[in-house]
Amino acid sequence: MTTATTVVAPSLAAGDGRLRVALRAIGVIAHRDLLRQVKRPGVLFSQAVQILFFVLVYAVGFDGMIDSVGSVSFSAYVFPGIIAIQVVSIGVASGQTYAWDREYGVLRELLVAPVPRVCLPLGKVAAGAGMVTVQSVVMLAFSPLVGVELTPGRFVAAVGCYALAAVVFSVIGLCLATLIKRVQTLQATVQLAMFPMLFLSGSVFSAQDAPDWLGWIMHLNPMTYAVDLARQVLLGGGGLLPWWTDLGAMGAILLLVLVVLRLRSGR
Repeated sequence: MTTATTVVAPSLAAGDGRLRVALRAIGVIAHRDLLRQVKRPGVLFSQAVQILFFVLVYAVGFDGMIDSVGSVSFSAYVFPGIIAIQVVSIGVASGQTYAWDREYGVLRELLVAPVPRVCLPLGKVAAGAGMVTVQSVVMLAFSPLVGVELTPGRFVAAVGCYALAAVVFSVIGLCLATLIKRVQTLQATVQLAMFPMLFLSGSVFSAQDAPDWLGWIMHLNPMTYAVDLARQVLLGGGGLLPWWTDLGAMGAILLLVLVVLRLRSGR
C-alpha cells in the first residue's frame, strides 16, 4: 500500500507540474500578442472606425428605410449582428499573426521550448479572443442608443456569447493559418471567405425572409449560430433556432476545430 501511494504521488505531482508549465506558456504567449496589439494604436483605431461605420450605416442609416423587424426596430434587430461581425472578422484575421510568426522564424524559436506545441496556438487564441471580447463589451455599452434594453443578466449572457464566438472563430483563423503556408495566400483566402460568411449569417437581414436555397446556405455558415444566439440573448427571443441548438452547434464547431488545431499544431 505504501509503495503504491509513493508511485502515484510523484506521477500526480509531475502531471500538475506539466499543467502549470503549459498554462504559464499560454499566458506568456498571450501576453506577448496583447502587447503587440496595444503597441499598434493605428490598428485599434481602424477597428473602432469600422465599428462606427457599421453602426451608422446599418443601425442608423437603414432604420429610416426599414421601420421594424417583427416587434423590434431595425436598428435594435441588427445591433447584435453588428457586434458579431466585429467579433468574427477580427477573430478569423487573428490567425494571420501565427502565419507571420512562421514567416519570420519566430514560430521555429518558440517550438524548441520544452512545452506542448499546442500551447502556442492556444496562447494566440487567448490573446485574440480576450481583445475581441473587450471590444464587444465596449460596443454593448451603446445598446440603449439603438433601442436595446440591456439588463445586467442580458449583459453577462451577451458577453458570454461573444466570448464563445471569439474563441471559436479565433481557432478557425488559426486552423486556416496552419493549413495555408503562404501569408499572401492566407490573407486572400480570409478576405474571400469573410464577406459571404458575414452577410450570409442573418447579421443584417432575417434568414426567415431569404429564399429556401439561400436559407440552406446560411445554415451551413457557423456564424449564423453565433448571430442567432446573441440576438436571442439581447432581444429576449425572436431567434431562427432554439437557443440551445445554437449553443450546441457552437460547441460542436469548437470541438471540431480544436481537434484540427491539435493535429496541425506547429505547422
